[in-house]
Amino acid sequence: MRLTWPVAFPALCAVGCAGEAATPTISADEFATHLEVLASDAYLGRGPGHPGGDMAVEYIRARFEEYGLEAVGGSYLQAVPMVGNTPDASSASLVFEGTRGTTAPTYLDGVVLNPGDREATAVDASAELVFVGYGIDAPEVGWNDFAGVDVRGKYIMILVNDPPAPPEEPSLFGGIAMTYYGRWTYKYEEAARQGALGALIVHETEPAGYPWSVVRTGFAGEQFALPLSAAQPRPAGLIGWVSLYAARAALATAGLDYDVLKAQAARRGFTAVETGITVSGSVVAATRRVDTQNVVGLVRGSERPDEYILLTSHYDHFGVGAPVDGDSIYNGAYDNASGTALILAMARALSDLDPPPARSVLVIATGAEERGLLGAERYVQAPLVPLAQTVAEINFDEANVWGETTDVTVFGEERTELGVYVRERAAELGLTIMPDPNPPVGTYFRSDHFPFARAGVPSLYIVHGWDFVGRPSGWGDSTRTAYTANDYHQPSDEIGPDWNYTGAVQEADLALRIILDLAATDTWPNWLEGQEFKAARDAMRESR
Repeated sequence: MRLTWPVAFPALCAVGCAGEAATPTISADEFATHLEVLASDAYLGRGPGHPGGDMAVEYIRARFEEYGLEAVGGSYLQAVPMVGNTPDASSASLVFEGTRGTTAPTYLDGVVLNPGDREATAVDASAELVFVGYGIDAPEVGWNDFAGVDVRGKYIMILVNDPPAPPEEPSLFGGIAMTYYGRWTYKYEEAARQGALGALIVHETEPAGYPWSVVRTGFAGEQFALPLSAAQPRPAGLIGWVSLYAARAALATAGLDYDVLKAQAARRGFTAVETGITVSGSVVAATRRVDTQNVVGLVRGSERPDEYILLTSHYDHFGVGAPVDGDSIYNGAYDNASGTALILAMARALSDLDPPPARSVLVIATGAEERGLLGAERYVQAPLVPLAQTVAEINFDEANVWGETTDVTVFGEERTELGVYVRERAAELGLTIMPDPNPPVGTYFRSDHFPFARAGVPSLYIVHGWDFVGRPSGWGDSTRTAYTANDYHQPSDEIGPDWNYTGAVQEADLALRIILDLAATDTWPNWLEGQEFKAARDAMRESR
């Protein structure tokens, strides 16, 4: 279904806007046109470093140029160099040797290993094992699992997720909601900062949010990373996951009880345990270089052009892969040709404003999100405009293709001062803001807004609702369940005959209102007290 939705933006004086804004027109037909191109078989699943990905880059670049967005630094493109690293399963080995015996978990069944440095072709190292609990150093909540222990040149064993919040501190580490300290990516980053030789995360299905099979398939194949800069801490030489069974067996070689250590690690004042166990780990890997691009266009602000609001969505998907029912093109229509189509339509609408927004809006179609948020991470490492001059970031990943809803989830509104903008505009549109439907999973840390958030930029991740207008109760939930089970990251993620784009236009309506409100005000939103990224934003404020 293709409709035209004229969107008006009245003044939002409660949050500091400066008068009536112009009225851009958002077209569902325009959205559909972009979607149909990017999700077509001709674009070969938009794999990074492959012809389909290059075609998507050129399509987006041409639209930015057509709409009159400015190239930044003379180009619409930002290079995203990547290193691919594929471990050889036959070469991988991990042995734990203690005073009471030796154990060597079976590769893939009990352990998965990778070189921490993606450019390394081989790792072979032995050292003592230190059990470091949850492997967290969080000064803002007075928690440091590395206090009083030196893990440089040693292997560390780390528990997944955050420590459980005790009754006397129900909001510690977000309560039931995962914080960034619970993410596996943080665990490896902290291991690097601590100088560990190796870092092994213990998998448990409930706190991880997924079974061992996800670890086995997701971490045993080719892994991608950005090349390391000289200023970055060197990663642990060997990183990996061990199953719960393997972790129990490893600690038992020194007469240690996993459950006892885990209970101790959940309490304040935990002291890391030097186990006396020797770990010997090795793996051989093949490496390759892959280059892709971010596509960037600027709507220059009319009053404060050196203050920026960022709008992002990733265009990449998995390209051509293993065939499923005879189809080998992973089109990624919902994930995420839809989000790319949405920001293209929004870019055109913003560029048509006369006068332009008071602050500048930088639109970024990111590459390599499916490889680990690498396009967004590359931008944060080498920003085209100063992060200290970046007001906020708004991200889309999977735009609504099933019709209007009465609800919306906006990750980050509860974490930042951006919430006041979101809540007022959502209420104006009759949208109920729903909380994170699955807090322990840590959805906020899994899309392209997150590298910006981690760097200190207040960031929103707008996810459409699931209570669809004109549909029976539960229809949205069953649609989401069916998509996840049958189409997510599969060749069947293609445009459906019943897709209805009024919901995508509704999302754009909300986001454009928020963007124009932020452009009109002269305030600089921050993270709320207690949020793990507030210190980085405070440092930006001082530099600005």
